[in-house]
Amino acid sequence: MSQYQGEVPLARASDADRDHVLELLRTAAVEGRLSHETFLFRMERVLVARDLAQLRSTIADLPGAGAEAAPPPAAPASPGGLRRFLRRASAAPTHLALRIRRRHRIRHLPVLALPPAGTRSLVIGRASSSHLRLSHESVSRSHAVLTAAVDGWSLCDLSSLNGTRVNGRRLTGQTPVRPGDWVTFGRMHFRLAAP
Repeated sequence: MSQYQGEVPLARASDADRDHVLELLRTAAVEGRLSHETFLFRMERVLVARDLAQLRSTIADLPGAGAEAAPPPAAPASPGGLRRFLRRASAAPTHLALRIRRRHRIRHLPVLALPPAGTRSLVIGRASSSHLRLSHESVSRSHAVLTAAVDGWSLCDLSSLNGTRVNGRRLTGQTPVRPGDWVTFGRMHFRLAAP
């Protein structure tokens, strides 16, 4: 007779089960329900879990982790899929922290008030003839133009040497702007505000 007679064997954790639990942990970390340290600790527990009970214990306190939340049907596994997932999952809280820091930094930039509606186009640059003069060596003489649009304002770079950016992206054409946007002329940064 076996020594395990009368005991129900525990269900072994599959890769699909692990993937499902890791996805729940990643989502909880991105939503701020788990700290970075807790996320990493639980991720390690998921990787060494031998059965479903150990897996489920890592997410028991998270929404969507009840017994009714079964993992999705297993898709054909691709080599390195779990490794790629873990890399993305561990980077998610870092990206969230970077976005929070960026928003904080943008809030403390000097304010550039948009002109009232109906105002003509404004040339921004270093030249004394510019409507908005920015005295900085990284700003071209005629750097950009701010134009009134039907639903607000749009910004266009005038082939400046150091470029114009809106929310970190370099302009390649005319781009709509609104209060709260972060604009950069050369190395001068501003936060746009309502008139």
